[in-house]
Amino acid sequence: MNVGISPKGSESLSDADKAAGLLDQVIGSRGIREPVKSMLERAYSELRKRNEAWTRRRVRALFNKEANRIDHREIEEMWAVIEARKAHAAYREETARIAAMAVRRATDGDCSVAAD
Repeated sequence: MNVGISPKGSESLSDADKAAGLLDQVIGSRGIREPVKSMLERAYSELRKRNEAWTRRRVRALFNKEANRIDHREIEEMWAVIEARKAHAAYREETARIAAMAVRRATDGDCSVAAD
């Protein structure tokens, strides 16, 4: 019997690692010289819109992997922020595509009128 191998495998992450990874996604893209404080403030602002229980200290504790426990609602709220951001990006992409089609149709229509 080999007891040296964990049944969970070597790829398992701790809850703190998972929460920190999700928080990185909540933070989103970072500026080259953007201070950590402003990134955490942005994450806090997004999470606070979902639930008033979020505090700046809690966001910082998750970011620094200092939290002793991670609540399920915190994980769900971070996922909700990430999914909302993806949905908004898809909406903007679709809106830009439709606007480009309208511009193309307008310019094509103008060209055919001028050629007559």
